[in-house]
Amino acid sequence: MDKKNEKVISMAFKTKRITISKEENNNMKCIIFTLIVGTVLSQTYHHHDIEMFIDRSFKYVDTDHNGVMVMAELAGAFDVLDVDHDDKLSYAEYTKYSQSAESQLSHDVYNHFDTNKDGFLQRTEYVDSVFSQMDHNGDGQVTRHDYDHFFTNVVQHEMHHGHNGR
Repeated sequence: MDKKNEKVISMAFKTKRITISKEENNNMKCIIFTLIVGTVLSQTYHHHDIEMFIDRSFKYVDTDHNGVMVMAELAGAFDVLDVDHDDKLSYAEYTKYSQSAESQLSHDVYNHFDTNKDGFLQRTEYVDSVFSQMDHNGDGQVTRHDYDHFFTNVVQHEMHHGHNGR
């Protein structure tokens, strides 16, 4: 290495000492903390995870695989998940067949549906309320498009209103 390159490299490793006030130091800490929290929260939901979650859940409830879900299919899914037949789903029951049981997305969707915040999904919360929200035109059928639209809105709501993880 010649002298010219050696000098440039050694200069690149020199640091300059700067004195900042206590207020500037606190401001810098707040900025760094905000950036870290923002990075963590923005990475909570990954686009691929959202697509997989929606796709798997629709395939699970659309038992006749015709691309349209009716309330009886959603109620049937509830019955299969309700292992102890107490007419409510614990988080463990809700994620029984899920490959993403510990994902933040699963937690947040579960908590979103748990409208009375008792830690369980009642049949009315999981079947009746959710189906009526998805069936926006009231025809008794939820197309894949309706389903995707509904869950996209749920995820966006959770992203903007914080996480209620268990």
